[in-house]
Amino acid sequence: MSNHISPERSVGIRVATAMFQMGIEGLPRNYELVYEAYSGQNSDLTKEFVAIGKVKSQQALDELGRRYLPHHHEDTVLSKTSDHMRHQMASFIDLLEEEKDSLNDYGKIIDQASRSISVDGEIDRETLVKSIQQLSAATEQQTSKSEAMAAEAQQQAQSLESVKSEIENFERMKFVDQLTGLANRRSFNKAIAKIYANPELPMMCGLGFAEIDGFKSLIASGESGNSDAVSGDHFIRHVGKLLHDVNKNGEFVARLDKDRFAFLVNSADESEIMRVIDAFRAGVASRPLISQKNGRSLGNATLSVGVAMSALANSPAQIMDFAEKAMSMSSKSGGNRATLYSDKAPAGASRDWMIYRP
Repeated sequence: MSNHISPERSVGIRVATAMFQMGIEGLPRNYELVYEAYSGQNSDLTKEFVAIGKVKSQQALDELGRRYLPHHHEDTVLSKTSDHMRHQMASFIDLLEEEKDSLNDYGKIIDQASRSISVDGEIDRETLVKSIQQLSAATEQQTSKSEAMAAEAQQQAQSLESVKSEIENFERMKFVDQLTGLANRRSFNKAIAKIYANPELPMMCGLGFAEIDGFKSLIASGESGNSDAVSGDHFIRHVGKLLHDVNKNGEFVARLDKDRFAFLVNSADESEIMRVIDAFRAGVASRPLISQKNGRSLGNATLSVGVAMSALANSPAQIMDFAEKAMSMSSKSGGNRATLYSDKAPAGASRDWMIYRP
């Protein structure tokens, strides 16, 4: 039996050990926060986590979590929204009651004027003028109140729209990678699970795993004082923006962790999927990475990509394993290429495609 421990499990063990040593309670939200800090996916989160100090109170952890992992604090957002909605509804009910009273008073004045005018016999001029003045004043007052009511109602509507937008944005941000604006690991997990939601009829698609060629060496050279330094976050943002720009057809693109990305392309045609993957690779290589220190070009980024078709696997774990193996072959073969996990070459394959034969 192999004693090999996957990188993900290794990080998991370190996280659990670190939490125990720091006396951090084993809550799910704490585990993910520490995991994110240790994985280095977000350098700002890592820095703030370290800055808390050796003794990390639950309050300090939750304050950090609300900024970087808001999905774990959804109850706080919902509670705030609920309080706001209660206040809005109470204000609106008060407005309606005020309008109701105002209309009742206006109705009484109209009724009084009507009775004074409709009495039998001749109406004297003074009574008629007084009735007209009262009715005119009441009408003007009611019009003013109605306009104020309409303005207040408009403000209420805008406030409610703001609350709606806040909730929608909160929900969306749970599934967005903060560094690149692409989908995040949580969103990817949901998407990959849907492929085999019906085991008898899986979705026809291709999964691509990609990693940036030379990422670790370039970051290491920057940390060693090289003048052409570039931070990992800057590099990843650069690649993320290029992926976003080239994704004209709205394919699913996610940043998984560090310099790794994933693509889900809906098609049963291997050649079509590889064409889309090649377009992503070309997009990433279309503009150079610029040094943050001296503004010089550091060359164009390239990707090592591994692709697996959903028809070859029977579970999310298996298709991810196939794509991982194909990506590893691309990287070991020099990078800047795509490898298809398959036992045959698709028609029209480009020269830099490779086939990973299981």
